[in-house]
Amino acid sequence: MSQTVFIWDLDGTLIDSYEAIMEALAVTYDHFGFDFQAKPIRTFIIKESVGKLLDILAKQHSFSAKELKTFFMQEQVKRDDKIKLMPFAKETLQWAKDRAIEQFVYTHKGASAQAVLTELGIDSYFTEVVTSASGFKRKPDPQGIFYLLEKYHLDKDKTYYIGDRRLDAETAENAGIQSINLVQPNSDLNQKIEDLQSLTKLFDF
Repeated sequence: MSQTVFIWDLDGTLIDSYEAIMEALAVTYDHFGFDFQAKPIRTFIIKESVGKLLDILAKQHSFSAKELKTFFMQEQVKRDDKIKLMPFAKETLQWAKDRAIEQFVYTHKGASAQAVLTELGIDSYFTEVVTSASGFKRKPDPQGIFYLLEKYHLDKDKTYYIGDRRLDAETAENAGIQSINLVQPNSDLNQKIEDLQSLTKLFDF
């Protein structure tokens, strides 16, 4: 297969789940007796990841990282009804579909990701959705990307990982594919976009 391929991140890229994430984190902090400061926490998870935040907390307070992550995920799933689409998400997915761009999802979100995509009416755009429940190592390890590249015989030179954090750009770099990112600056390996609508201007079909 030799065609343009989009592999999408979810949280902060196609879906706006930060309200649900922040509420779940607030409950998690309260449950384990941590001091919750919303502004710096939000800044950190946008720049890095929730997983990294919980790893740091576990180390600082001598808790099990697995225990913290399991509790957080349970609380986040309870708030999936608060998730909404990012601006221009559905229009951009349809634009790609109209141009025969094959689309996938690779996300740290858990098994509930498929239900969220269905509820938001965008599940039909994706050939496969890879989540944390798929068992691959967490980003920036490229294991999940390699799985998609190998299974579907994707052309690395025509495959783009689209995300909103440095972690996503690093994952693309580690996989040897191109990066499109809503936050990270332009570089030899990454193309920054202001919003999803501007992504369509990068391609001339």
